[in-house]
Amino acid sequence: MLKRLFSWRWWLGLKPKFATKPPKKYTICVIIPAYNEEDSIAETIQSIQNQSVSIDKIVVVDDCSQDNTGEIASDMGVIVIKTDKNQGTKATCQQYALEKGYIDTDLFVTIDADTTLDSKAIEKTLPYFSDSLTASVCGFVIPAKIETIWERGRFIEYMFGISLFKAGQNNMGVILVSSGCFSIFRTNLVEKMGGFKSTSIAEDMDLTWRLILNKYRIYCVQDSYCYPYDPPTFKIFVDQIDRWYRGFFQNFLIHRKNFHKNKKIGLFIYWCLIERIISPFILPIVIYLMIENIVVTLLIYFLIGLLIVSIFTIIKGFQVNMVWKVITSLPSYFIIIPVNTVIFWRSLWRELIKKEPLTVWNKGH
Repeated sequence: MLKRLFSWRWWLGLKPKFATKPPKKYTICVIIPAYNEEDSIAETIQSIQNQSVSIDKIVVVDDCSQDNTGEIASDMGVIVIKTDKNQGTKATCQQYALEKGYIDTDLFVTIDADTTLDSKAIEKTLPYFSDSLTASVCGFVIPAKIETIWERGRFIEYMFGISLFKAGQNNMGVILVSSGCFSIFRTNLVEKMGGFKSTSIAEDMDLTWRLILNKYRIYCVQDSYCYPYDPPTFKIFVDQIDRWYRGFFQNFLIHRKNFHKNKKIGLFIYWCLIERIISPFILPIVIYLMIENIVVTLLIYFLIGLLIVSIFTIIKGFQVNMVWKVITSLPSYFIIIPVNTVIFWRSLWRELIKKEPLTVWNKGH
């Protein structure tokens, strides 16, 4: 662990040595679960068809859509599976394709039906599979639209969190989640794990933890870009964050007894949970200790946070040619942070205290 912590390659933002070699040739299948996605499905498929590497098959799992999702996908020349009945969640849609034998390639990609890929997104992930223990690789997420407060706040969350925290997780071998909106998996290892399970509302987190607990490796590639449509309104934003947090709590309850199998991820998950619980109390404690200088204390506290977030997001902004978008979106980040905190506590109350697990997938858009 210490060797990874002090890895000079990571601190310089370089790839691990094994991922610098040219990748071997893989057969690749892309799975797109879709329910009522006629407005975005064509754009998603086109971005896959425009990839810089050969894609062997594209499969759209049409989960009993009530619009023209299936017809649009079929007209674009991809395989369309219509489920027998609405599966209700991404996990069951993906498992449906797996069990029906449509995923028979070396690797398969999962992508949301409202997400597009950079033309080299898949190519950038392939060198990481030269490590035989690599089970999954995910990319860097940038919202497709960055206009409202909620989209802008989410944009900064990604720019800050993925470039700093997820990069650190990557280096330490404890990726919290191989993102469901865009990830690449080694097919035989996913089959070995039993595929996608419906035991939680966050199937991507569940599979990530199962793979890591079984000593397989997950990586995040910082220059493999995907572009999902993130929540444009307060209600949709709240629904998504609630689903993410409640998925975290559900997976915590499911897997906590197995954390001894990989102490690094167990330690990291407990740290995330504890940090989220105590963080709302840090500012009141600081203010209490410096009661005579409340205004100055608040100003210093805010400026330190702004400085840290700004440094990392502006650096990433230069890399993706979005510096001005970063600068104008920074205020929105500090608006959504307290909203996230309130949703965290509400989700904790419902999942862990009241024992009312979220079971309905409410995407919201």
